[in-house]
Amino acid sequence: MYIQPNYNNVNMYGSKNKPDFWKRFKQKIFDALPDATFNDTKGKADKLNRFSDRISRPAENRLIMGATALLSQPTIDYYNKKVDEDTRTIARNRTLAKIIVGTLVGIAVRGSSYKLVEKMTNIKGNKAYSKALLPPKYLKQLLDDKVLLDNYRSAISTSLAILAMCYTNFAIDAPLTVFLTNYLNEETKEKQNKIDKERGILA
Repeated sequence: MYIQPNYNNVNMYGSKNKPDFWKRFKQKIFDALPDATFNDTKGKADKLNRFSDRISRPAENRLIMGATALLSQPTIDYYNKKVDEDTRTIARNRTLAKIIVGTLVGIAVRGSSYKLVEKMTNIKGNKAYSKALLPPKYLKQLLDDKVLLDNYRSAISTSLAILAMCYTNFAIDAPLTVFLTNYLNEETKEKQNKIDKERGILA
């Protein structure tokens, strides 16, 4: 692999032959890399496609988002030195509750939406609703292209889940978050009281 250096540096004084150091440096890196040929078998390609299909589904995608948030946001809240320790603890517990409840409810809603859409876009199904969400105009394309069908299902189920969550966010998420936050606060308080008693701070 060779990158053609550009020695023409046009400025107000005209053209001068100046070597481009950065391009030469990149060429040195490419030259140092060993030649390699990648030969993926059909089995490996199929596994990668199945993995890609799974993580692109709404429920699995929500799980990844929830796990990432769980690993980062509570820690950020707890080590926020701009507020006192009690405020940090309450903020951490509230964040934990929001992430846990939001993730579990989100997975349930999105997973249910995907299953419903999957049943209503079943090309081989014989039931009355099996093809209810399949657009006749693009039916042949969806029949011929499984990836396109999977993407279509993900898009429709995500839209359906968003509509459903306009209700569940208020009816389920909010009260469960308050309940779990209060529970975590009580647990934290009891744990702190126990530590204080062991240290002789409390009678």
